[in-house]
Amino acid sequence: MDAYQANTEKGRVEKWKTSFWDVDSIPWHMPSTNPILEKHWSSVTGGRTGLRVFFPLCGASVDLAWLYRQNHTVVGVEGVRKAADKLFAEADVEYSVTRVTEVEGWKYQSLDLRLTVFVADFFKITPDIVGAFDAVFDRGSLEAMQVSDRAEYISTMKPLLGESFIYLLSGFDYQPGMKDSPPRPLPPAVVEQLFGTFSSIELLDRVEQQKVAANLGVQQLFQCTYKIGKK
Repeated sequence: MDAYQANTEKGRVEKWKTSFWDVDSIPWHMPSTNPILEKHWSSVTGGRTGLRVFFPLCGASVDLAWLYRQNHTVVGVEGVRKAADKLFAEADVEYSVTRVTEVEGWKYQSLDLRLTVFVADFFKITPDIVGAFDAVFDRGSLEAMQVSDRAEYISTMKPLLGESFIYLLSGFDYQPGMKDSPPRPLPPAVVEQLFGTFSSIELLDRVEQQKVAANLGVQQLFQCTYKIGKK
């Protein structure tokens, strides 16, 4: 794969697929519900039920099924079919798989229509395809983006946000330049730059993670949780 191909969305998905999913090496995958989601979900949403919830670049996260079983309607977008296969197998729901020509991808959907994953180029996703959402859980998605792709990421995400949206964002804060691969740092100043023009931002947690820092090869690292909402 040449440099140009590697830097296109298709090239990045292919690299992600061959480097991780094809060899069953997915170190970011959590086998149980994300503790950040468990801790903050009820408070940031006010305990509301029946929400439409979006998971960008969801992988095979068990978090989608966790919210699905709380009677929310959950939609994810993922670039690799093997991830969607794993997610639905572990969710233990009956589902269908159909072709979505608009995004040159696939739609995995539970028979009750409340759990859906689109296997597609994230940057091709529009409200006409997935609708609008009351809430977003973003862990491992924005922080996986190249810095140069962040503006397009926000431009893709913004039209998907409902009138009174809640966006729960998890990211790491560490000294820039210490590593160039995901997860890339999302300190408060960067989050403000990306979301501040149209959103209010609240830092819910900032917790030092020494083990994660050691695993990533950085000197010091904090895990930040942000509540982002309508300004």
